[in-house]
Amino acid sequence: MVKNMPFHLQVYQILRESILTGKYRPGERLLEQKLAQELEVSRSPVREALRMLEQDGLVVTMDNGSGTVVNPMEVEDIEEIYQCRIATEPYAGYLATLRIKVEEIEELNQLVQEAELAYQNKDSERVVELNTLFHDQIVRISGNRRLSEIVDKVRSLSILARNTEFMLYSRPGDFLDEHKAIVEALAKKDPQRVESVIRKHIENDWKYYSQHNQTVAETP
Repeated sequence: MVKNMPFHLQVYQILRESILTGKYRPGERLLEQKLAQELEVSRSPVREALRMLEQDGLVVTMDNGSGTVVNPMEVEDIEEIYQCRIATEPYAGYLATLRIKVEEIEELNQLVQEAELAYQNKDSERVVELNTLFHDQIVRISGNRRLSEIVDKVRSLSILARNTEFMLYSRPGDFLDEHKAIVEALAKKDPQRVESVIRKHIENDWKYYSQHNQTVAETP
């Protein structure tokens, strides 16, 4: 903790990172006193940080009196997150097509190549990281600040969703071909095509994971 930044913001950043990296698992209780002791602060900044995390949707206050827990993320919640992604990210891609520079296309190609290598090495954490960077880069290039803020919040919940269900699975490498198709459409300056392939890519993600969730639920 540093003194030139409000403690509650520092606690918020630390807890947010811990949740998104899976240190605190979905459904896990977050106790103010324990967190305050671990971070060597009073309970007040911890309480404020938890309030901010609740606004983000990363934690929830349970009705049964068990206190604050990392959002357990039911399947219905995850489906809504994907619906939000389908509603926002394709249009961000449309806008990005109108602004993208040659060097930015090269950066996206580099991310795809690194993801291919990580996939071959079975480094799932790196694959997830590079996948997130790929999508975030396109949203950033769109230049729409408000859209970026919306996507960022949904992206955090999407990462949490993976910590709940999806890290149990590894989608086949065809998603990398879909990333290549997105970059190809961006390079051709075809906004309608970019919008279409990004939507199809996210729909395929949801289709794959929802099918696996159903398979697991039906396993005796």
